[in-house]
Amino acid sequence: MVLIPLENRLSRLQGIREAPETAPPHLREQPWLELEQKTALGIYEDVEKVLKKLAKAKLGKEPAPKLVHETRVVLRRWESIWYVLERDGWNEKKFWKQTGNPLRKLHKLLGQARDWDVNIELAEEYALPDSVKKVFKKERAKAGAKVARKLEKLKVKRLAKDLLKFLLKRPQQIAVKHAGSSKLFQSAYSHLEPLLSEQEDTARVLEAHAQTPCELHELRLVVKAWRYLLADFFGLTNLELVKAQQLLGKLNDLERMNQLVGAIAAQDVSATRAMIKLQEQKLKLLSDFDSLRINLPFGLRPSVTSVTNVSVEAVED
Repeated sequence: MVLIPLENRLSRLQGIREAPETAPPHLREQPWLELEQKTALGIYEDVEKVLKKLAKAKLGKEPAPKLVHETRVVLRRWESIWYVLERDGWNEKKFWKQTGNPLRKLHKLLGQARDWDVNIELAEEYALPDSVKKVFKKERAKAGAKVARKLEKLKVKRLAKDLLKFLLKRPQQIAVKHAGSSKLFQSAYSHLEPLLSEQEDTARVLEAHAQTPCELHELRLVVKAWRYLLADFFGLTNLELVKAQQLLGKLNDLERMNQLVGAIAAQDVSATRAMIKLQEQKLKLLSDFDSLRINLPFGLRPSVTSVTNVSVEAVED
């Protein structure tokens, strides 16, 4: 299905020639705007599904950690895709005010709830005092209540409808804007590959010196964006990026937990023991990541034989 009519066949052929012959057909023969719309419509179905589930859930009363996590994964992918779309002029004030910004705020609130879910899991794993677990659960309840209040204001059905309408209409407006320009007929590969190179360059700079928790957190976010760009637009999943995201995510969770436990360690012996175990696990994860970071797939590009259908949802955090 061609969503953006291509009347200038010479421009289209030129766009195809710009891409490597080894590039998969969906990247070499398809214009960038068409691929962007198809990718956005693909994630839309998942966004609509999880929003409907959230609307029915009673997060103010039941924590529903699996649903919270599932929704975060979907909205994280939407954010990654939206980053590409926004760079190519998709954003407009009305959409951002009514749809884009509310989705981002919901994602942020769900992230706070998810952090407390992980804190509670780690509190059990490291045998923290019941009094600490009680405080964590109380904070998780507050976070869940915030999500519930946000959902009441969102009007989920209307939000999903507006998102779909925007994704169907906006490409036509962009096509009109670029009418007569060869840019409109640029292949998806030629158009998106510079962005992939940019992500790699950012990751390379951060990886070279990332040692502190803050630096590793920044690297985690870039690795995540790099991985999703490859998966959602280039159809390629790389196990080194998957593992890097897993390790950096666990390190981020441990660092957050370490700060929480550190505040009570002076008054509680069991908390002190937990601090020691957390530090031991952190050192192990850092060692594992040091072995992995030298093998990050800089320069990796998809070819007809390398494209895989491995799900981008294989990683939790």
